[in-house]
Amino acid sequence: MAADKVSQRKEDLLEVIFEIVQDKGYAKSRDIAAALQITPATVTDGFKRLSDAGLVNYEPYGGVTLTEAGSRIARRTKDSHQTLQRLLELAGVEKETADSEACIMEHGLSPDSCDKINRIVAFVEECITDSEMNQRFREILNDSDAAHYHK
Repeated sequence: MAADKVSQRKEDLLEVIFEIVQDKGYAKSRDIAAALQITPATVTDGFKRLSDAGLVNYEPYGGVTLTEAGSRIARRTKDSHQTLQRLLELAGVEKETADSEACIMEHGLSPDSCDKINRIVAFVEECITDSEMNQRFREILNDSDAAHYHK
């Protein structure tokens, strides 16, 4: 069942579990509820569903950890988020907005698309270290009539 399509809500839950486990070594429902601004009961229900899908190891009243399959999904979701956030920030979107919008977009991105976007982001970041390219890049971003760049 872990190979089935995972919902956006489950991906968000897996991603937060991943981040908290990386920080603390385990995750409790109250940590996740606070991070996602949802009720602990909703988190517990999510734990049960993720456990049934083989994505987490869950003990009632204990912590939760990711299985290998859950960890793969969480890493993919986190990587997609970071890639999209970097892309949006490069485009001049404010950090907080880029983070929020990346969260919306990350769920529909295939691993292949994420990899390709990541390569483009890395290329642009490398190019703009050159002062002439950086100046040109900033001009493009600040041009209100950017339609002529889409030839």
